[in-house]
Amino acid sequence: MRYCSVKARSLRELQVFLFLLLFSTPWAAASESGVTKAQIASLLIVGMQGLSLEEDPMLKEALGRYPPGGVILFGKNLHDVRQVRALTDVLQRQNPQTLLIALDQEGGAVDRLRKIEGDPKTPSATQMAHYPRKQAAKRYREMARRMHTLGFNLNFAPVVDLCANPKNRVIVKNHRCFAKDPAKVAEMARLFIDAHHAQGVLCTLKHFPGHGSSLGDSHKGFTDVYDTWQPEELTPYMVLIDAGKADLIMSAHIFNRRLDPRYPATLSYATLTKLLRQKLGFGGVIVSDDMQMGAIRKNYTLEEAVTRALNAGCDMLLFGNQLEHPISVQKLIDTILRLIHAGKISETRIEEAAAHVESLKAKINSISKKSP
Repeated sequence: MRYCSVKARSLRELQVFLFLLLFSTPWAAASESGVTKAQIASLLIVGMQGLSLEEDPMLKEALGRYPPGGVILFGKNLHDVRQVRALTDVLQRQNPQTLLIALDQEGGAVDRLRKIEGDPKTPSATQMAHYPRKQAAKRYREMARRMHTLGFNLNFAPVVDLCANPKNRVIVKNHRCFAKDPAKVAEMARLFIDAHHAQGVLCTLKHFPGHGSSLGDSHKGFTDVYDTWQPEELTPYMVLIDAGKADLIMSAHIFNRRLDPRYPATLSYATLTKLLRQKLGFGGVIVSDDMQMGAIRKNYTLEEAVTRALNAGCDMLLFGNQLEHPISVQKLIDTILRLIHAGKISETRIEEAAAHVESLKAKINSISKKSP
């Protein structure tokens, strides 16, 4: 009897030990809800600090445990060809699955590679719209080839906002839009996307449901387009979705009472799910614009923003970490996990979003095999 008692006690102690080992760390393999932390991590795209992974221990730790779905690089992370190639290579090698390595590479004013030797210096979207079709396609092939060579597989471009409002500072005056005519915008975007797909690089249509009619800048704060937005701003999305050219679509942080009387597009179920998913038929990944931009950060807590964005239909949340205090992948995972446990985000929504991301990464592998 004594032997049995000791054996039973040892078994109980072993069970307690295993329980603590598995669940006492925030990096446990699975949450109590059944949604894995790996699934949650796959919904995140984050920026990094410095020119190498060694300069960002927070990201390095995350990549070694539960890697984010993607990493976005900015000019501050890019020095020369050798350094960029080494960085993208080590980022990709840290992951058992494909990591999205993204860049904002529109051309013109938004050219993250402008200081890198060999950058083709692609003209702005507004300028490219006046190029002969063959010449424009050639310039975009050069851009895409450069991205592929440097190790990028995702471009947060093209902008398909219409050049609708001449007073628009962030899109129109910076020549980031192709044209005012929706058909011309769709035509140019298709050239851009085809050139990138040929090099194994995915593209992102932005900024849904249309930022070209705004007066304000959502980087800085609240931007209302109620008086200026027109339904024709949806046309390029409709054309490109129907043509199978939409890999990702990025939400805008703009507010439009015509579509949702309470929330900006990134946080709006009516805009992202009812309009984009159900009415326009988009089945790919919806990615938020940077969640640290003023329009979101100044008006919502992290918990509110994450809850509303995921429930609205965003599959991936972008945190560029350009602010003084970066947000770690671990903090974002833990925040989302708490929201799931509190019943504010459903397991089904996380699983659905993770499935969209998995399909997107399979598409990268598919087009990469076809690229030269």
